[in-house]
Amino acid sequence: FDINPNGYRRKLTGGISFDQQFTRDFGVFGRLSMGDGRVQSWMFTEHDRAISVGGALRGESWGRPADTIGLGTNIGFASDGRLNYRPEWITELYYDARVIPGLNMAVNYQFAVNPGFNADRGPVHLFALRARTAF
Repeated sequence: FDINPNGYRRKLTGGISFDQQFTRDFGVFGRLSMGDGRVQSWMFTEHDRAISVGGALRGESWGRPADTIGLGTNIGFASDGRLNYRPEWITELYYDARVIPGLNMAVNYQFAVNPGFNADRGPVHLFALRARTAF
């Protein structure tokens, strides 16, 4: 059955990414992606072009080998001419700590400039607490 009342169209997209581990505890990543900018995407975060970079450091050096601190940023672009469009820029900082084997807790801070690609919004400060369990 067709859940899109306007039908489906082909969307051309592409991307390139890298991950590089520099030491046993530290690595970085980067990603460039590009879409054709003409067709709506079926994804959580809409964008036509984006660049992301970041890194993560495991807690071996401060005696917490199962913990990780990370920093990443993403600049995304989208437009349809109806909003006061500007690139959406979100930077995230997190600390993920092993509480007990099988349970991790993470505190997270995100700073969003032009959320929703709209220059009339933001900046916005977002805070989160996450839990992850594994059996």
